[in-house]
Formats: sequence, structure tokens, C-alpha cells
Amino acid sequence: MSTIMNSVPKTTASAKDEGFTLLEMLLNLAIAVMLISLFPLIITNISIFKASAQDNYDINVELCLRDLIAETKDMRLVVVNKELLAKEDTYRTYNYSFDGLRIIRKAENSGYVILMERVKSARFYEQNGSFYLEMTYQDKWRVIHEVFQIR
Repeated sequence: MSTIMNSVPKTTASAKDEGFTLLEMLLNLAIAVMLISLFPLIITNISIFKASAQDNYDINVELCLRDLIAETKDMRLVVVNKELLAKEDTYRTYNYSFDGLRIIRKAENSGYVILMERVKSARFYEQNGSFYLEMTYQDKWRVIHEVFQIR
């Protein structure tokens, strides 16, 4: 009978048994809950960053103004019918105007280059010897009305 008793495994727990205690399980559960609660916040921040990274309308305005100012720097300027005419010393004429929701530049009234798109309205005007561009344009969320001094 002693051989039968020796072959039956012991079912009592001892201090040497490895496994999770209740305290370890609660700690793991608390960490998991914290990680899961941070997930919506991380997703929200990523979507905000993505939207702001794709918003390049301010850059388009800056590039348009940079090109306009640099190109007309040494030219004679005249405003006719809300359009800006720039004349070089070689008598070549450039026409800057608002056409079809865009600000465009024409050289000698042939062909054109788009300087900026998504423009609601724009007009060039002269006041006290300075030249201005008054523009209403739309970025991703709002419509912006601004006046820029060209020279």
C-alpha cells in the first residue's frame, strides 16, 4: 500500500510554487487599465497632429507673397481695374490678377502661372504711393481676410 501512496502526486501548495498572487494580479490589471485609458488620448493627439501637418495654406500665402514681392522688386507698378501691372525696363509687362479663385501672373498676356489657389476674392490697390493686395482666402477650417503690403 505504500507504493500506491508514493505514486499519488501531492496537491498541497507550498511556498516554492510559482504563480501570481492576488496582489500581482491587481497590479497587472491596474497597469492594463491605465494603458487602455491612454489609448483614446493618443489617437486624438495623432489625428490633431495629422490635420495640422496637412494644413499648408499659411505656407502657400507666404510663398505667394514672397514671389510677388521678389518679382516686382525692381519694376514699375501700376494698378488698373484691381489688377497689378508690373513693367520691366525692357518694356516687358507682367499682369497679376485674381481669376477663377486663383491669383495668377501673366507675362505679356500669354499663358499664366498660378501663385495661389482657393482665393475667394482679391484685389490690388494703391494708397499713398504704396501697393497692397487685399485677399480673402480659405484654409482648411476658416475664411481669412487680410491685406498685405507689396511695396
